[in-house]
Amino acid sequence: MKNSTLKDIALYTWIVAGWTACFYLIPGLVGDLGFFGAWFEDRTWLKFGALWILTAHVTITCMSLSFHRGHTHQSVKIHPLVDIPMQLVLWTITSMSKLDWVSVHVYHHAHSDTPKDPHSPSQKGLLRVFFLGAFDYTQAKNWPEVRKIRARIPATALERYIADHTFQAPIIGGILLMILFGPLYGSILTVMNFAISPLFAVGGVNALAHAIGYQNYDAKDESRNIGFLFPLNWVISGELDHNNHHKFPKSPSFSHRWYEFDIGWVYLRILKRIGLVQVTGTIPKVKADHAPANSQSEVAFVS
Repeated sequence: MKNSTLKDIALYTWIVAGWTACFYLIPGLVGDLGFFGAWFEDRTWLKFGALWILTAHVTITCMSLSFHRGHTHQSVKIHPLVDIPMQLVLWTITSMSKLDWVSVHVYHHAHSDTPKDPHSPSQKGLLRVFFLGAFDYTQAKNWPEVRKIRARIPATALERYIADHTFQAPIIGGILLMILFGPLYGSILTVMNFAISPLFAVGGVNALAHAIGYQNYDAKDESRNIGFLFPLNWVISGELDHNNHHKFPKSPSFSHRWYEFDIGWVYLRILKRIGLVQVTGTIPKVKADHAPANSQSEVAFVS
């Protein structure tokens, strides 16, 4: 058995043991409902759902603006006062680091929808990418070719620390949730939060937006636009206009037609106005009510 596997087994054993201990110790310190768990006693699942959707939107927005548009494609430069908190949110909620995420995504664009793509529904099947894409991501970040990309990514001391201690912040965040809302509700919230990236980022974008929808452009892959699913596209900050992005990865805006709306670009424009974002990429000039230049003459929905 490889040393890395033994380390993983040891890590997960400590996590389970620590979590079990907290589950039984915390009630004696702060009570069964923590400090604020009583808030969930009325309309419990409605409140869980609303809080989860809001947390998902904040989390995926941080991922879209910081990891994706900022550090991967460098279409914007985000001030550290905004970028560092975004990375800390992503570390706490998803356990992901900039170094891992960016290297895997660069590799994805280089091999989009080919056998080398770590999360392509045309290669692996829609259901696998949607439900098990997080496992493929975990494997891909350790591939030799991806590690070479990772080695070339500039990183601060904090970013290197996050990459080397990916589970540290989620564990601390989970314990904090247990203290605030009690062991039961805190554990449920922790699991719900940890599911955000696999379902909305990997599943929502890499599965759905490479399988269904329409194409504005021939991007040499299976990327599609499904931004018309507005509630979902709001949650994941405009990422579902994915064909536009694969054709123009350096564009900080993903929406190219009047009926395509990118809330992430709205947030970036607000941050730009107050001096916290510098736009370094170029937005393609397209007419709102006509097919963009170099696009297909007809927009057809495909399955």
